[in-house]
Amino acid sequence: MTILAARIAIGTAVVAVLWSIIPVAFGWTSVVVTSGSMGPRLRTGDVAIAAPATGAQMVPGQPVLADNPVRPGNLLLHRVIRRNADGSLVTKGDANPSEDSTPVPPDSVVGRPRLLVRYIGLPVYWHGTGEHRKVALTGIVAALLLLVAVRRTDEEQEPVMANAPARHRRRPPAHRRPPRWSDHMLAIRRSTRSS
Repeated sequence: MTILAARIAIGTAVVAVLWSIIPVAFGWTSVVVTSGSMGPRLRTGDVAIAAPATGAQMVPGQPVLADNPVRPGNLLLHRVIRRNADGSLVTKGDANPSEDSTPVPPDSVVGRPRLLVRYIGLPVYWHGTGEHRKVALTGIVAALLLLVAVRRTDEEQEPVMANAPARHRRRPPAHRRPPRWSDHMLAIRRSTRSS
């Protein structure tokens, strides 16, 4: 693998992670998709980023991120099918054959998903499902890519002058230091002596 490819891979991963985390500082919510109920649009390991919203703002056809009424402490990311007379939302996963059994109360709505970052949450998903080998392998691959990415290419390395004193070895041969005031004085003395 080339150094450029490693740098691109690491850069892309860093940007994706930042893209998933930075909106949280502005009140948005990031959540790792942990099931295939919203497939094929959302896959396990994707990160959905939801803007703050209320139950009153949600309309049928929109995806909603809400506190799961069936599993307290978990979030539910499904599509709104309709609104009941009491204001609760009937939801359904795109890949599910039927509607969810329990409607979502309007005050349980956390937000409306607006951004999606593909696959960047897979290590979190794997950790949650006990697939620690995949997490470790991802970490090893990331570390190797980072090691390759930080290596300097031949063009980036400064040439070494073999016969130069140690304090000058890192200076490239084409490098010239800017003239100093003492250099000008030395040149003036030499020109006055030769005349």
